[in-house]
Formats: sequence, structure tokens, C-alpha cells
Amino acid sequence: MIIIEKGTKTRLPKPFHFVNNVCAYLYDQLTEILSDPYYLDMAGTTFEDNLTLVRMLDEGLHPLDALKKLGLNHELEVVVTKHVAMSIIADLVNFVYESIIIAQKGKLSVAYALLRKPLTDQLLILEQIVADRADFIKRYFHDGDPQKYDPSAANLDRKKIVEQSIEKLCAMLYSPNLIYELRYDKTSEVGINRFTNHALHIVTNHKHYKTENQGLNFTFPVDDEDMFDFYNHYYSAVSVLLNYLAAVVDHIVFNLIEDKEKRRVEKMLSRFIGFIMIYDDQKRSLSKLTYSQLSNLLATECDICKTKNKYTKRDFEEYFYNHYFTCKRCFNPFPLAPEALDNIGKILYNANGLD
Repeated sequence: MIIIEKGTKTRLPKPFHFVNNVCAYLYDQLTEILSDPYYLDMAGTTFEDNLTLVRMLDEGLHPLDALKKLGLNHELEVVVTKHVAMSIIADLVNFVYESIIIAQKGKLSVAYALLRKPLTDQLLILEQIVADRADFIKRYFHDGDPQKYDPSAANLDRKKIVEQSIEKLCAMLYSPNLIYELRYDKTSEVGINRFTNHALHIVTNHKHYKTENQGLNFTFPVDDEDMFDFYNHYYSAVSVLLNYLAAVVDHIVFNLIEDKEKRRVEKMLSRFIGFIMIYDDQKRSLSKLTYSQLSNLLATECDICKTKNKYTKRDFEEYFYNHYFTCKRCFNPFPLAPEALDNIGKILYNANGLD
């Protein structure tokens, strides 16, 4: 388990237990797409009756080849996007899980190394789908040349892709400059690039993270103060990037399946609360006013005793972990009402005029 329960024996210093657990719940937002029946439509696609398509499939033609031959480009785009997205998600969650587990054990060199593939390469593929799905499918499927979609290609404008992706998400929550810096800026002191390179290479010659004289990257023991700094950097970067990764995945998924329960807005709200919780854990004073404003938007009447509930910091933290609130009067646990989710959706999702 990624979550560190009270009393659990772990090498991770206590000041990082809280942010570790927030990261664990962000990780759960990714894995639920693979396991929850709510997302079953991501595993397949049903089309209206098309006798020609049925005949071609009966004759043994590959479904994608049949869709392409019939000129059903939108349908083909949906099928390929689902396949690519679910395959990437299934792989990246393994790297993220192992990275967090190993970080708890103090093996930060390995933890950083495991971040490279999911947060620089795989996330960039998903961002390209968010930024322009049709263009990505053209390059990936119709052209088929790996050099045209390789996330490490030198001619790929990563900063532009990040900016375009965040335009489709919620710009009020994510900074394109920060997301880019955390992943790709070789000069940054806060980014993961220098750390992942040190983790993967025993000696580095890049001027911004060059190995010190008579040194070997991540090889010699460090004192407790240095380890604390490593932990602080790791969890600061990972908490932000996991939050963003979950938002990117949700954008792809909920543009492909029906969302009758308004899961997308509910998960957005949880991620927003996660941001506030981490900010507040760092002894800053954002939470009081923000929670008050959220409470006004989300006030919900209890189905049992009809009390109209408003929420405190503790209530929002309970919601982040358990996905429900508790009535102040009768202690009935309940999810947010649809109208409350609509209210928060207008703020968190429709802020950019999106559907």
C-alpha cells in the first residue's frame, strides 16, 4: 500500500507522510480508470449497424483497417485513442507506484529514475492527444512513422504542447511554465530533469547538472539534511505532476465515455482540495478563505434530516479521502448533490468556456 497509516513503520520522515498520502489518492484517480466498471466503455467501442463493416470484419479484415478503408475517420480516431490511452495508463501507473513505494524506503535514486518514462515521455503522448487528438492520430496511425510522434524527438515543441494541453484543461489550476519547468527545464533547481539524469547516469557532463570533481551521481551516502532536501524536492514535484497527470487522463477519458455521475467534476474538486491541503500543510494561509468560498458553492441538503450543510476544512479533507461529506446534524454520509457539482464545474471546468 502507498498510504502510510498512523503507526506504520517506515523510513520516510514524518513531515512527508501527509504529502505521500495525498499522492497516493491522486494515484488512485488513475488506477480507477483501469478497474472501475464505470469506465468500461474505454475498453471497446460500439458503432451503429453498418452492414459493409460487418461483412469486412467477417471476412477477417482488421477492424482498424476496415474503418480506414470505409473512410470512418472519426470512429477510427476514437478506437485508436482509447487503445493508446488505456495502454499508456496501464503502464505508467506501474512506474508511478514503484517510484512512490521506493521513495518511502529512502531509495531516491531509483525513485527518480522511475519518474522519467511516465512524467516526461508517456505524459507527453497523452498531452498531444489532449492538444489535438486528430493530429496525433494522423501522425501515430495514418503516417505511422515513430519519428513523427516520438516524445524525445528534438523537433517536438514540448512547451507548446504543454500550453495547448492546459488550455483544454483548467488554466486556473495549472501553470504551463511550471509544468514545463518541472519536467524539461535543464537549468531549473526545482525540476526533475537534473535528478532523473543523475539517477540514470553515473556521470553527467551537462553544464547545469555536471558531476562534481571526484564525484559519482547518487552514489555516496548523504547526511540527514541532504536526504530531507531530496525528499522535499521529490514530493513537491511529484504531487504537482500527479495532479496534472490525472487531469490530462480525465480529459481524454471523459471526452470518450458518457459521464452520468459527473465523475469528472468530482475528481476535479478532489484534486483542487488536494492542492489546498498540500499548500496548507506547508504552513501557508490559503485554506480558510478558499474553503469558505467552496462551502458556499457546495452547500448540500441532507436527504434524511433536511439540514443544509456547509463545510469546514476538516469536512473537505474527509471528502478528499472518502468521497463523501457527513451531515452535521444526523451524521448521515452523503455525496455531493448534482446541482452542487454543477456549481463547482462552472468554476473549475467552464472557466475557460469549455463544454
